Amino acid sequence: MKRVITKFSLIGIITMFLFTFSYGQSRKGKEKIVEPTAKEAIKQVILNGDIRLSVGKNCQDVGASPTDKTILDYLSGILANQAEPKTENFIEFKFKQEKGRLSEIIWICDLLFKGKDAEDVWSNGVRFKLRNSDRKLLRESLSCIGTG
Repeated sequence: MKRVITKFSLIGIITMFLFTFSYGQSRKGKEKIVEPTAKEAIKQVILNGDIRLSVGKNCQDVGASPTDKTILDYLSGILANQAEPKTENFIEFKFKQEKGRLSEIIWICDLLFKGKDAEDVWSNGVRFKLRNSDRKLLRESLSCIGTG
């Protein structure tokens, strides 16, 4: 009788382990997909403003002045241009979803600051990847985009 109880307990433990493991695996595949917002994108870029322009793809020498060294310097110059009188300015935010490593959901985000005056139309900003799971900017993905 004691042997039967031990055998049953071992089978119960193994069954519970397998059930728990398979339930956990099925939950991993059901990550909630939440599209990023412009506010969230702006916040992540500011939080990562210490990224050096020399590191970002296409970011070398894009600042408004020769002293610009970081993404925050670059964005500060862009935003200062938004204050120019007689200029139509707006922010454009676009994103698209892709699969990252291990089928992780990643958002490719474009944050563009656009302007138009009597002579020029311009667009400057950044592109980066944002993880869906923890909503963090992937620092190595940052690049500078725009038309000048």
